[in-house]
Amino acid sequence: MSRRWIQNPNRCADEYLDGIEDFIEFARRHNPGATRIRCPCRRCNNTLWETIENVGFHLVRNGMIETYSIWNLHGEQVDHASSSNAPRVDNVEPIVNPNDQVMGIIQDVFPFTSTNINQEGEDDVPTPIDSESLNSMKNC
Repeated sequence: MSRRWIQNPNRCADEYLDGIEDFIEFARRHNPGATRIRCPCRRCNNTLWETIENVGFHLVRNGMIETYSIWNLHGEQVDHASSSNAPRVDNVEPIVNPNDQVMGIIQDVFPFTSTNINQEGEDDVPTPIDSESLNSMKNC
């Protein structure tokens, strides 16, 4: 089955609409009983799960990811004989520490701040400045 329709910019063309029907049928056949599948539209990018009917609407409205020509996330098996000898990796999620993400965002927004952590792993507490020290700083 040709997947040339994926590249068609006219999402109202018969070729494109027939391609969507072929994809939906393929997804149903390879995911029997499933009510939701990954949506390969450009907006959802195979990361969001939608009802099969909504996937069809999304594909018309947003278009399909143009590089998604092997539908491995929808049950298509990769022919290992014709592919390279590289091992197949199925949908591996990177391990990300949410604290690292938050700290990265804070450092992006406030680049001159730093987070100092002492040896015990607790946040450093700022040393209070007494009035004499404050007055000496003002006189500089």
